Amino acid sequence: MMIQFRPTAIIWDLDGTLVDSAPDLASALNTVLDMRGFFTLSVAEIRLMIGNGVPKLVERGFNAVGVRPDPAQLDELIAMFVKEYKKCATNNTRPYPGIVEALQEIQSMNIPMGVCTNKPEAFTRQILEGLGLSGYFGSVIGGDTTNARKPDPKPVLACLHGLVSEPASSLMIGDSVHDVHAARAAGVTIGVVPWGYRSAPVKDLGADFILRDATALPAMIRASKEPLKQTTH
Repeated sequence: MMIQFRPTAIIWDLDGTLVDSAPDLASALNTVLDMRGFFTLSVAEIRLMIGNGVPKLVERGFNAVGVRPDPAQLDELIAMFVKEYKKCATNNTRPYPGIVEALQEIQSMNIPMGVCTNKPEAFTRQILEGLGLSGYFGSVIGGDTTNARKPDPKPVLACLHGLVSEPASSLMIGDSVHDVHAARAAGVTIGVVPWGYRSAPVKDLGADFILRDATALPAMIRASKEPLKQTTH
């Protein structure tokens, strides 16, 4: 697989792309379920609920035990989840294999990088700092940083604005159909990783390429052609 250009910036998704956060998300969700007297869910079940932000995760978790919370109840459950997750967000969350090496090498190539995730910005920064990753990223956009979440292109464009990079010459790496749709709508080339959280097969996500090994990305960039000229309209 070839990347057709040397990117002027790279945006990464967080959960399921840079880090495996499912164990800690599951721990917080299961604590809230248990506090409310419900049975808990397996990490494998919760893995498939991740990706649309905290409110959706909590709603899906309670739906899975047969509860349809009304808006006021859901707000209360979300507040409980946030409190629990803050305590455990980096207990068992780790970067995926090869991620740190890839980030180090790309940083040494002087290509600016950012994170664009549907996770709240405060948790995103907590995780990046807790795992020693924050120094790699010049722009961090969470699900509550702008007034929209992926698959809307707005957070992607906000992240690129922070990196001073045009969409046409930028690259995004994610793990879900929301990442693909957001990148497409923003006009950004998108690669997806086969690890991560989704229910559809990776080949069906409609990305430009599949990144099967994070450590291969720097070599793919080196093998690419010259940088695209950043055009102004």
